[in-house]
Formats: sequence, C-alpha cells, structure tokens
Amino acid sequence: PDGITRVVLELKRMTNMKALGWWSGSDHVHMNYGGNFRNTPEYLRFEAEAEDLDHIGWKIANKDNRVFDTQYYQGSPLHPLTDGQLIVSVGQEYRPAWYGHISFINLKKHLISPFTTAYEDTGIASLYPSNTDMFRLARQQGAIGGYVHPWTGEISMRSEYRGAQAYPVDAALGSFEYLEVMTNADRHAATSRVWHRSLNCGFKVTASAGEDSILNLQATPIIGSARLYAHLGPKLTWDGWLDAIRKGRTFVTNGPLLQLTIDGEMPGAEIRLPAAGGSVTVSAKLESIVPLEALELIFNGKVIESIPLGGDRRKAVFERKIAVAGSGWFTLRTAGRGIQHPIDDSFPVAETGAVYVYVGDRPIQSKADAEYFAKWIDDLTRLWSGYPYWRSDREKQHVLAQFAEARKIYEQQIR
Repeated sequence: PDGITRVVLELKRMTNMKALGWWSGSDHVHMNYGGNFRNTPEYLRFEAEAEDLDHIGWKIANKDNRVFDTQYYQGSPLHPLTDGQLIVSVGQEYRPAWYGHISFINLKKHLISPFTTAYEDTGIASLYPSNTDMFRLARQQGAIGGYVHPWTGEISMRSEYRGAQAYPVDAALGSFEYLEVMTNADRHAATSRVWHRSLNCGFKVTASAGEDSILNLQATPIIGSARLYAHLGPKLTWDGWLDAIRKGRTFVTNGPLLQLTIDGEMPGAEIRLPAAGGSVTVSAKLESIVPLEALELIFNGKVIESIPLGGDRRKAVFERKIAVAGSGWFTLRTAGRGIQHPIDDSFPVAETGAVYVYVGDRPIQSKADAEYFAKWIDDLTRLWSGYPYWRSDREKQHVLAQFAEARKIYEQQIR
C-alpha cells in the first residue's frame, strides 16, 4: 500500500525492414472527401507518422462535381512537409464512371483535366478521353500511373468488368506502370488473379498498395493498413521510390512481411537461363505478428510449393533449387484466416512482386490468358460501340481504335 513498483520493459524489434533497404508507404490516401470534418496537410503527416509510414501518396480527386484539395498542388509532386524521414507526395486519382479509377504520381507541372468522364446527362457524358489518353498525358510530364482498387469477386461481362474495366487495353499498350494489388484482403483475392493473368502474357506490372483511406471521415480504413514496401536501399529518396515502382521492386501487405529472392535477385529482376532450361535457387522468409494458414511459392499463377510454417505459424525460412523448363515468373504469397487484431482487415495477406525467369529467347506468354483478355476487349467494344453519349464519331473511333490496337497484341500472342 502507498508504494511504487518500477518495471522496465525492454522492447525487442521483431524485424527491421529499413535496415534491409525496404521502405513502406500507402499510395492511395485522400485528405478530404466531403463529410463534416476538415483535414490539413500537417495532420495528414501526423497520421502517417503514427503508423510509421515512410511515404504517403496523397491523391487529389473528384467526388461527382466537386474536386477536393487542389489548392495544395503547387506544380511539384512533393509537398513542402516532405523531409528525410517522410515523403508526402501529391498526386491525382482520375475517376471515370466506367473505365476504372486510375492514379498518377510524380506530376511535375499540373493536375490533369477532366477529372472524370461518362457522367450521363452532363456535359462530360462522353467516354472520351480514355484511360489510355490520360496515362499518356501524365507521362508527358514525367508521371507514372496505375489502376487502383480494381476488382472484388467475380470478373465478367455480367458485372461489366467493374473495377478496372479498361485494364487489359492498357496492359497490352504498356500505358501504365502499377496495379493496386492490395487495397484490402478481399480485393486482393480477386485482383491478384487478373494480375497473374497479365504477368502470364509477359506484361511487367508492378504490385502497388493503398487502402483508399479518406482521412476526414469518421469511418475509413486506417492509413497504411494496405501497405506497399519498396526497395530503395539505405536512404529514403523520392527518386529512389519512383525507380523502385518503375522496376517492380515491391511487395504488398496488410501485415505479414515477406522476402523473396531467386538466385539472389529480388522482385522486378530478370534472370536468364540457357535454352535447355535449368534450375534457380529460391530463398524465402516470412515474419508475421499474427498466425497464418499458408505460405506459397507461385510460378506462372500456380502454387508449386506450400512452405511449412513454424510452430506458432508466424515465421518461415525456405531455400530450395527449383527446376525451370520454360519462361515465367515467381511470387511469394501468404494468407491467414479471419479478423486478427491488430490487422485492420478481414484476414491477413501479403504477396511479393514478380521475379522474371527467361529460358533462352522464349518470351513469357500464355494462349489461354491472351484469349481471356481478347474476349474482355471484345465485350468492351460491343458495349461501348452502342453508347449513346459520345460527343462525336471522331471521339468514338479514337477510343475504339485503342481497343483494336490492344486486341491485336493479344491476337499475336494467341497465334
């Protein structure tokens, strides 16, 4: 009674990803989006620091006829609050009603208008410009782009390919760099299947992540709950971050931490084997704060190794030689079951970016997946050929010509 007991708790870091050259960020965050509260850049930074993010990808976007926070973009991709501890980038989310939402980072001159298309019974009811046009406009000022929060559940014409409808067009045309493979656990399950199909067609699409948090609303995902890790090396820089995204040196997660190398090379790398094939050494490591159900090595979209987990199902180390007879790609994926505190999602999941292995001069290609995307484009062409709100036939033919150009690329792979 009336006494004081002092206890010293010595905290031990589970792992140190920065020491390994991996830096984390969320590339899909909105500061203000309507609602009753008003957020500020200073408080946005405070929230990011609370979640130990190294990069916060703030996206200016429209909500119907309003566009929020444009006054904070000053002709530079970096906000003045950026320093050596945290990068605050200011980009744009372009939100057309049908083609699928896309985003841009590293806009060096200005935001891109219009912010949306295909709003029926308005002056912007036309389906022009296309997402392809917008990606190309962004590249003219040094920006890179990608599709965000793509798909949940079944992807078919019955659902009008909602989410990222024009993805197979831009994947074939090489219009963008990244796909938001991790928005939340449920979307990852559907999105990764389409992402794998495009990798099977030889398209190098970087895995990105961002939870689409809207930080002035009462109910929104926690900032950084869908996280992208990019390998920059020992120093956090904007040029290093962009280079990692362009080259695919990433993994995405809502909690578990993954490391994958193939012959010592990390995601984004290319490995060359002789024409007769050969073997590669796969090294993998998993660390997690919650128990998991599976850790899987994937080659060309198929699980080729189910890696045993440790006694508490939170750790694993794996190394093995794997025979490779044809060109393809590897990723490492893990997942758990059910809601597990403190992960703010329906279940824990993570996946690395792809490591590419080429056998001789054979490309990575898949007839079945090329046919899948060709049919997708055929469905889009039929759907939008009959759309009544094109401003002119010239605009209509411009967009349909992009569809046809992309389809020819799939046709070549099918042949």
